[in-house]
Order: sequence, then structure tokens, then C-alpha cells
Amino acid sequence: MLGLLWLTACLSAIDRIAMSVAIIPMAEEFQFTDTTKGSISSLLSFGYALVILPAGFLAGQWSPRLLMASGIALWSLATIATPLTIVSAASSIGPLLIARMLVGAGESILLPTSTRLLNEWTSVNEKSRALAFLFSGFQSGTIVALLLSPVILDFFGDWRELFYVYGSGSLLLLLPWLFLAKDSPTTSKEGNDFYSNDDQLSIKDAPWKEIIQSKGAWAMFLAHSAKNWGNYLALAWTPTFYLEQYGIGVRGSAWLSILPCVAGVVGGIIAGTSADAIGQRIVDSKDETARTNIRKLFQSIGLLVPALSLGLLAWHIPEQAWAAQLYVAVNIGFLSFNSAGYDAANQEKSGPKWAGLLYSVTSLPAVLIGTGATYLTGRILDANGQDWSLVFGLNALIYVLGAISFIILYDSKKEFE
Repeated sequence: MLGLLWLTACLSAIDRIAMSVAIIPMAEEFQFTDTTKGSISSLLSFGYALVILPAGFLAGQWSPRLLMASGIALWSLATIATPLTIVSAASSIGPLLIARMLVGAGESILLPTSTRLLNEWTSVNEKSRALAFLFSGFQSGTIVALLLSPVILDFFGDWRELFYVYGSGSLLLLLPWLFLAKDSPTTSKEGNDFYSNDDQLSIKDAPWKEIIQSKGAWAMFLAHSAKNWGNYLALAWTPTFYLEQYGIGVRGSAWLSILPCVAGVVGGIIAGTSADAIGQRIVDSKDETARTNIRKLFQSIGLLVPALSLGLLAWHIPEQAWAAQLYVAVNIGFLSFNSAGYDAANQEKSGPKWAGLLYSVTSLPAVLIGTGATYLTGRILDANGQDWSLVFGLNALIYVLGAISFIILYDSKKEFE
């Protein structure tokens, strides 16, 4: 199951990154401003935000296997449709924005459903490693997309083919999810424990009030928001940064983006393995204070080190692109420590029934904040003559605030069974 989740994360990242690469030749063809590029990039996250809350609720009530398949089908078909939505500079970008929203809506199903499945398939001392491995799929997909996209562009000579190739590849994921995957270790491929009428709950039965009043849930939301601010900017704007700051095109920016992604994979695996190893040394398995401190430690590393990196980048943007790449690599590498922070915290605070919902409730405002950051970046760049110092400095400040909030508010007590 973990391998299939990793592959799904990998292909979803490839479909998402397609626009980050294609936006450069698209902007040249259709004369997009930075504000327009920010709008296009942010609408995927807006679609994600619209669906993630119902996706989280359904992850606890429906078959996770079939729910995942529905999300894959939606984002894959929307990816394939993306190039068909704009044909000339005179065309409205409205249909393009809708297509990107549908991609985001489909991909929003992935993490709440994965959270439910990991809650079923992993033990308490495997959570951090499992989440780190899952999130390494996103980074690995980004690496594949950055390496493969210039090749596809050179071979076909047209940015549209990126969406056709990647969307078609993701559709193939439907086969293992429909015919091989299981909802839990105790269910058959044909059966499903989650359709029982006795287990079905209406949306009003969800612990909405308890989640909203939980300090731990607020800690997770604020840390997630801080991480999303930086992660969304890295995904949407890094190729544009290399182009505007150093005059580096699609192929060059793709190569420069590989090291940060590799750092993300390595950092996540180190964080997950280390956190679980420390957790296994806890003598009393019910020692909530020890587990709370583990989450706070890794969450602090996952936001404060990236804050230092981007703060230095804001203070002085290097004249050489490779030097800027190192700052970005530190940012992405240590952001992956969040897999042992608020991401693993979700598994501690909730049982299987509400794990997906808790993830969605804490993710929804964080997604909106990341979306707003993506759009705001375009506005800032248009307003200040493409000076990236303010972009990086503001990002560093958001990281620091997220880390402080998590340290003050979080505890590992399970609240949502």
C-alpha cells in the first residue's frame, strides 16, 4: 500500500509541476504578466481548497480505494484538458483557470485519503517514516518532471504536450487502485469495511466544535500554513526566479531545481527515520509529553532552518545562480522535516475515523494561505520591479511565526477517536 501511495504522490506532483515549467513558454506566447502567472498558479490551490474538506470527511466514510481513484480520474482528465482551454493571446484565461481548479480539486483527495490509509496500515512507531516516504513521492515526482519536461518540450516543440503526456500517464494509476488496492489489511480486494450502515455518519456527526477548539489542531494549522507559504512559492515561482534573476530558461531552471528536490527527499527520510527511532526509545508508550517534544523538535527544525536560509537570501541575492540554488536547497530540504512535525501529529491526534477530516480541517485554511501567497508574490514582483528580496524576507518571517505557534500550542494527546 505504501508503495502505491508513493507512486500516486509522485504522479500527482508531475501533473502539478507541468504548469510551473509550461508557464514560461506560455507567458512568452500569450504575453502573461507576473500577476497573470500568479493567478494561473494559484487557481490550482483554490480548487484544492474547495474540495479538501468534503474529501476529508468522505475519507472516513467511503472506500478510500475508490475515493482515491475518483480523484486520480479528475485531476488526470483536467490535466489533459488544460491546453485545450486557451488558443491565442486574445483568448480569455477563464477556461484555463477552471481547468487548473479541477486539477487541484482532484489532487485534494490524495492526502486526506492517504492519511486514512496510513492510519489503518501503520503502527504508532512507523508514522513518521511512512509519512516521510509518502512525501518523498512528491519530491521525486518534481525531480522527474523537471528532468523530463525539457526533453518533452524539445521532442515535441510545444508546451501543450506536457499536459497530454503527464495526464495520460496518471490515468494508468486507476488500474492498481481499482483492481489491486485494499481499504485496510483486514479487507479483501472486493470487500470494504466502510460501507456498513452502522458505521455511516452524517457530516453533522463530525467533531467540528472539538477540532476548532483544540489548541493542537490550531498548532497544526498554523505550522501547515507557514510551510505552505514557502512550499507553494517554491513550486510555482522558482523557475520564474531563475529566469528573471539570472536569465535562465526552462532547461536551466529545471536543472537548478533538482538539487532542492533531492534535498527534500533526503531530509524527509532522515527526519522520519530519526523521529520514529527516538519514539521507539520512549519507555512508556503513553508518555504524551515525550511525543509532544519530538513533534516540537522536528517542527522547529522544519521551519526555523528554512527561515534562516531564506532570510540570508533576502539579505543578499547571490550573483551566481548556483549559490542561490544552495539556499533554495536548504529551504526545501529542511521543510521536509515537517513530515515528523505537524504531518505526523495528525496521526497522533486522531483515530482512523477522523484522521482524514482532521487533516482537511487543518489544511483548508493553510491551502488558502498558500494560494494567497502565490498570487501575492506576482503582485509584489509587478509592483517592485521584480525585486525578490521582499518575497524571500516575508517568507522567512512567516516560517518563524509558524514555528513559534506550534511550540506554544501543540500537545500529542489523542482527542478525536
